[in-house]
Amino acid sequence: MANSTPKIAIVGAGPAGLTLARLLVVSEANVDITLYERDKSRASRPDQGGCLDLHTDTGLAAIRKCGLWDEFEKYARYDGEEMIIADKNATELVHMRSKGGGSPEIDRGSLKQILLDGVPERYVRWDRRLKRVREDGMLEFEDQKELEGPFDLVVGADGATSKVRERLSSVKPSYSGVSGYEFDIKEPARTCPDLNKMVGRGGFLGTSDRKFLNTQRMGNDSLKVRSWFVCPEELTLEEVDKYGDEGIIEKILSRYEGWAPEMTNFLRQADPNSLRRWVTYELPLDFTWDHKSGYTLLGDAASLAPPFSGEGVNKAMVDAMELAQLLQRSLDIYDDLTWDEAVQQYETQQYPRAHKLMETTRYFVQSSFFGTAPIGLMTGLLKRKTGESSSVFIRALGTAPFVALLFTYFWIRQQIGWGIRKLWRRN
Repeated sequence: MANSTPKIAIVGAGPAGLTLARLLVVSEANVDITLYERDKSRASRPDQGGCLDLHTDTGLAAIRKCGLWDEFEKYARYDGEEMIIADKNATELVHMRSKGGGSPEIDRGSLKQILLDGVPERYVRWDRRLKRVREDGMLEFEDQKELEGPFDLVVGADGATSKVRERLSSVKPSYSGVSGYEFDIKEPARTCPDLNKMVGRGGFLGTSDRKFLNTQRMGNDSLKVRSWFVCPEELTLEEVDKYGDEGIIEKILSRYEGWAPEMTNFLRQADPNSLRRWVTYELPLDFTWDHKSGYTLLGDAASLAPPFSGEGVNKAMVDAMELAQLLQRSLDIYDDLTWDEAVQQYETQQYPRAHKLMETTRYFVQSSFFGTAPIGLMTGLLKRKTGESSSVFIRALGTAPFVALLFTYFWIRQQIGWGIRKLWRRN
């Protein structure tokens, strides 16, 4: 490489971009990093969304590689693994209790804080909203006269609407068919103790009638309540414009007619002023791009999918970890790997991982919103999970007889729950 100190532009300070920046900072590689973020400052967007679980071989491995394990442990919630899945009658079908094991929950905001604290401030350029990547490789930002560059590598970690992706591909994300709303319940232990108990330490998920109603416990003990449903792309915006923050909850409740009151009460207790709209998009399952020297993509920019698989951030952090390792190798005088070969090798390794993430997410969406959820969802996930196992015994659990038995079990539980609910209403 002509430049003895390669210049890297990382566009986007989400989990992917921050993980890459941190790994390069702590490595022995001689690189010049600039991290561009569209937020005006680290404090300008305090609500980063809900929480997520990091997995042993992916997100947690990246945290360890970053040297941030001790900081992570301060915010990790091992009891947050608890998950309850129910149908619309509040019949509990599955209760996955916390084992204090390998997939702790952490608030998205806390994860970002940990990673951002690990990147010296001098590397971060705030209030930089990328407008386009020019043909000559220079970066053009909105509301900025000066161009930035050139760089030896521009890394697009800029999410769903990635401008770096536009430099590599003409493919645009498409609407997934699913949208939703998000609200907060600030002090559930005080304002709605029954609902607070119902959620447990992790999450509560109700699914029926091609709709989702899920609630997550946050690190400060507040609750995130989300309603997901199939609708046209513009509907949520039109509804907010029509009904406003105060009226939108009643409109959402009308979609859950016939659902158990203890489930719809999550919406009734929600703070309307905390409203956040979600419109989910996806890239094609077979999305790839022609390699172009000096550019690559990480995370959602490379593998956009709706946020239903629980793997998006884990995959993004693995992307960053692999790219950092390969770039470091290319700078080792004893390694034959070149800079451009390192990027190409990363991309080759990323494609199967991206395909698996998007395929799993699409299956989840189809089973949940266009299939026979909740039973079809759970039996389908069993088949997929067992099919991935190397154990003959585990794979056998995904064969037709076992799946049929599981389907029957859940069906009976649903009918009992429906019967109890009907008798209770009559009395």
